[in-house]
Amino acid sequence: MAKMYGKGKTAIESEELQKRRWQIELEFVQCLSNPNYLNFLAQRGFFKDQSFINYLKYLQYWKEPDYAKYLMYPMCLYFLDLLQYEHFRREIVNSQCCKFIDDQAILQWQHYTRKRIKLIENVTAAQQQQQQLQQQQQQANGMEAATGGDSAAPTPNVNGSASTADGQQPSSALQPVQAQPGNPQQQQQQINGLASGANIKLELN
Repeated sequence: MAKMYGKGKTAIESEELQKRRWQIELEFVQCLSNPNYLNFLAQRGFFKDQSFINYLKYLQYWKEPDYAKYLMYPMCLYFLDLLQYEHFRREIVNSQCCKFIDDQAILQWQHYTRKRIKLIENVTAAQQQQQQLQQQQQQANGMEAATGGDSAAPTPNVNGSASTADGQQPSSALQPVQAQPGNPQQQQQQINGLASGANIKLELN
């Protein structure tokens, strides 16, 4: 079955004719974005023809996303909606009205791009600032976690026993026996005195 390129196509149309009709309708719909072209059609009485009005109603299928994505001038859809009203079709024949609409459209095109770029820049700057704040917060949390872990862990001292961060040793740690300094001659005299005392005690017994 041939692919349908538009709506309301008859079954007798070939695929080539459907494609050609789709291209013609695409070009015509986009021409509606020009107020001067609308003024041209109004002055020649097209907007008084009921068949042409029905054709404008038929073209509203271009507002659907599947078709609107092919439009290079989406403002044409706005004018297509306005053409559905008899009051607009009657007033667009006036050259002054056409000029006013044309001026407003040009101003909108001039400022729309600038506003759009500014909005994009503001959103991008806000996202970058948010990312920087998140990175700084993560770094701060990491430093706090590292500092807390170091203060809780015991540190070994020179003697090999563990001590806490305030320098106090736990009570369960074994203390090495330190030798008392002294004169070797005095130590020998003490030993001899102990030995003689022991001999005297043995003789008395």
